[in-house]
Amino acid sequence: GISNADTTLEATSDDMTVVDAASLRRQIIKLNRRLQLLEEENKERAKREMVMYSITVAFWLLNSWLWFRR
Repeated sequence: GISNADTTLEATSDDMTVVDAASLRRQIIKLNRRLQLLEEENKERAKREMVMYSITVAFWLLNSWLWFRR
């Protein structure tokens, strides 16, 4: 009876390991997708910031040039 119970516990432990591994794999895949989305958003934000900084600098240069022409 005891050896049968030990075998059942070991099988349950192995099954739990497989389930945990599969669960961890799914979580890693989800985290990887989320990380990719965040990286893409970061690249887009960097592009927008570069455009806005360029426009701002151009605006101030134009204003400075117009002010000096007076």
